[in-house]
Amino acid sequence: MRSHIAIVAPYILGASALSILPDNLINTIDKGGIAVLPNFLSPSQIRRLRTDASNLYRDGYFTVDALAGYGARAGARAKSKFDPSRDRAVLPAYIPSQKKNGPFVSGTLGDVEGRRELTSTVASLRSDLARALGRPGLDTPDGGDNHEISFTRFGPGAMLARHVDEHHEELKGRPGWSRPTRRSISWLIYLNDQDWDHSDGGHLRTYERKVSSAYSVGSRDGDLQLGWLVPSANDPKERPVFLDGRRGGVSGKCALYIDSDDGGRKVYLTKEFDSDPYLHLTSDYFVQNLLIKDHDLGTRFHYVEQPKSKLTEYLGADAGEQIKDVVPLGGTLVAFDSVALPHEVMPTFSRERWAASGWFHEKQQPCIGVQIFL
Repeated sequence: MRSHIAIVAPYILGASALSILPDNLINTIDKGGIAVLPNFLSPSQIRRLRTDASNLYRDGYFTVDALAGYGARAGARAKSKFDPSRDRAVLPAYIPSQKKNGPFVSGTLGDVEGRRELTSTVASLRSDLARALGRPGLDTPDGGDNHEISFTRFGPGAMLARHVDEHHEELKGRPGWSRPTRRSISWLIYLNDQDWDHSDGGHLRTYERKVSSAYSVGSRDGDLQLGWLVPSANDPKERPVFLDGRRGGVSGKCALYIDSDDGGRKVYLTKEFDSDPYLHLTSDYFVQNLLIKDHDLGTRFHYVEQPKSKLTEYLGADAGEQIKDVVPLGGTLVAFDSVALPHEVMPTFSRERWAASGWFHEKQQPCIGVQIFL
């Protein structure tokens, strides 16, 4: 099943006019879907921001990351054939590797006031989401470790393969528990012309659940979501599955659980197991048949995003997913949970694809005294 989203709605003119998102969009994010709000910015705001981004790209302030599909293909053939104008380029607010602010927050480059207005508008959005989703940790002052924001440009042919924006700490190896925050909400505001058509490519392809989650997605008391239990004849609910990665206060001692029907308790699906190797050399089939001892429950399990391997390629797609495409029309806001929604960026064909994008962070679980590192 595939749907395309391109809707018309009233403009939201900035932070002063911003109200909390409609209840239906809040519920969409909370249950693991993608919220789409067209005309979040006006045409004049779109033109101003895109002009600023285009000028800064022309003047060499963007960084080409070669993470997009074009870069991967070109690099595999020969570096001499790599054309940076056809890959993804980013103007970041913070550069983690250098532990310093990036050009997006410069007080001297380009349209400083335009970017400040955008940042203020997005900060208001963050506060609204913190209240409406019951995630108070989102509503903190901007900083390099709690809010990523940037301009992005995809050149013709650029794409990003399917992925999720955040993973459980136990899947990140040694650095996992050492980071103070983790991505909670992903967002984009497209800065393209409003005549962009699906035939131009560059759309955001998401893999939503066919049955909406019965419970809030993403995390539970700091334990990030790892998978799903799909509905069955005896239990029609789509249930998020969370990973308790610190059983007994030891990092690496794990168990999977779901919410009880009343949402007040953890119902464990597995006995305790070690994260290494079980979470790294695994697949839906492995969890279904070896970790979850109850066969009826086990057959219902699917990862949010299976670890990539030849085995998972062979086993194929999750039948509980459906494709939803978002056309990158200028002014459209999209937002979704960073843990629960797999997505990819389809290749553009002949046009540049511009956006302001970022992630709102929450504090992750604090580092503990007894740890097992991979």
